[in-house]
Amino acid sequence: MPLRILVPFDDSEPARDALAYAFELFPDGEFVVVTAADTTSLPYIPNTADDAVPSAERRELLDDTADRLAAAEAIAADHGVDIDTETRTGTPAQEILSVAERDAVDHVVIGSHGRSGVARLLLGSVAEVVVRHSPVPVTTVR
Repeated sequence: MPLRILVPFDDSEPARDALAYAFELFPDGEFVVVTAADTTSLPYIPNTADDAVPSAERRELLDDTADRLAAAEAIAADHGVDIDTETRTGTPAQEILSVAERDAVDHVVIGSHGRSGVARLLLGSVAEVVVRHSPVPVTTVR
């Protein structure tokens, strides 16, 4: 049975490198590529008349995720690999960990932006949170 590999993807250069590396590292793997629409910066207005209708900001975030997944699919096609894709909304690290647990993946391959020092403290690191809390092994790619 092939390994199930989760690759978080934000269409950054490290994420693109991580996806290509995952294909090389696990040539017979099944790949799940997930992107997260980070909704933590969107204003929340409780008790709106219709929460089912997304705000303009939320629609823009979801459009961005569609573009990111299209880029991931193009990279996969270039490598001759089929991928499953998924869009999540919320805090990226939490959404990645949620998918890792829910989908019973065997490994996570994630790009690292390589921040260090004060920048990492101030901005945080999705890759660092995933490495620290993942239920499965994680490979980071810089």
